[in-house]
Formats: sequence, C-alpha cells, structure tokens
Amino acid sequence: MLLTALALAGPALGQSKALRTNALALNEPRGSAGPAAPASAAPVAATKELTGRVETAHGALPGAVVRLASSGQSCVTDAQGNFHFAVPANAGPLGAVATYAGFADVSTTLAPGGAPAVVQLLTPIAIKMGRKQQLKTYLKTARREVRHDLRQIK
Repeated sequence: MLLTALALAGPALGQSKALRTNALALNEPRGSAGPAAPASAAPVAATKELTGRVETAHGALPGAVVRLASSGQSCVTDAQGNFHFAVPANAGPLGAVATYAGFADVSTTLAPGGAPAVVQLLTPIAIKMGRKQQLKTYLKTARREVRHDLRQIK
C-alpha cells in the first residue's frame, strides 16, 4: 500500500519514471506475467541462404574471397572451399566476384535459395615481384635449405 502511494506520488517526491515502474511491478500479484512487451517490436527480416563453392582445376580453394557486388558483403571460403551468405528473402540473382591471389578474378551471378553454386577460378596469373622482393625470397629459401642440410649432417 505504501509502495502504491509512493508510486503515485513519485513526481511530487522527485522519483524517476524507472523507480515508479519498479514500485508498480512490486505491487503485482505473484505469478502474473508482468508488463506486456511493447507491440512495436521490429519483426525479424526473413532471409535466404546463398551458398556455393570456389574451386580450381585441382579441387577446392580454401581462403578465396567472395564478394557480393550489390550489398558489399564478403566472406572467405572455408577449408573445403565453401562460402555462405544470408541475403533478404526477396533477393533475386546477385552479382558476385571471387578472388584469390595468383588467379584472375571471376565475376558471376548467384541465385539464393537454389542449389549451391560452383565458381571456378581457372586462369592463373603471374604475380610480379620487384627485384628486391625476389632477392629476399631467394635468401630466405637458401637459408632454410642450408639449415636443413646442416641438420642432416649432425
């Protein structure tokens, strides 16, 4: 009874709205559901799964990047070369670009909700390194080979 009086007189006593709400909640009978959730809660948007696999002539390609052109979403393929996107349920075919170092980028159209797509990266490209980078790579390899040879001798 005292809590109800405090809750109603709250503004006069300088209580905040949160305190008044807590006081009213204390007066509710046990087992009641309490205050109802607001009816204006945003509904969860429906999505479709867009899945596929990136591969080369030699099999799956883990670590490739697939980017959806329209939304800018991107993901990296897993160890089996698979990728997954959640797209809006009303999405139609989407343009995508698959990339991987050492291969030319491949643009394709992917349809959500259907069978998993297969994107093939078949055109290898040469990665040009500067002379300094080539020397660093050569020295690193040479040192590794020398260490290996020394271990064989011991």
